[in-house]
Amino acid sequence: MYEDFIKMAQDSLKPVMKMAENNTALTVKLMQSQAESAAELMQSNLAHAQALVATKDLNDMVEMQQKYVEALNEKLVVAAKENSAAIEAAVAEAGKIFEGSLVQAQAQAKKTVANIEKEMNKAGKKAA
Repeated sequence: MYEDFIKMAQDSLKPVMKMAENNTALTVKLMQSQAESAAELMQSNLAHAQALVATKDLNDMVEMQQKYVEALNEKLVVAAKENSAAIEAAVAEAGKIFEGSLVQAQAQAKKTVANIEKEMNKAGKKAA
């Protein structure tokens, strides 16, 4: 009986563990993306500042600044889209896990109801 209880507890925790793994994977992916983006931004900022310092013409500086801002904006949009896609994938996976656990819970409930009915029928026959 104790082993049955332990097995039931372990089975009921499987969806929670899958959700934790899903959340951990998402967190790791987002943190890696953020770290890579931050490093890339720092390097590009430094390179851009060095290029600006080396430039003597004000018009060239303004043009370089505009191009840099446009490129930076594109990089940020790409990073945001990648992060959004990762989050959407994790949410979809969470939905699958939740649906799977609902199906298992429904199956377990049906099994339990069937066992209760069976026991009640036995008890009714003994009483009669």
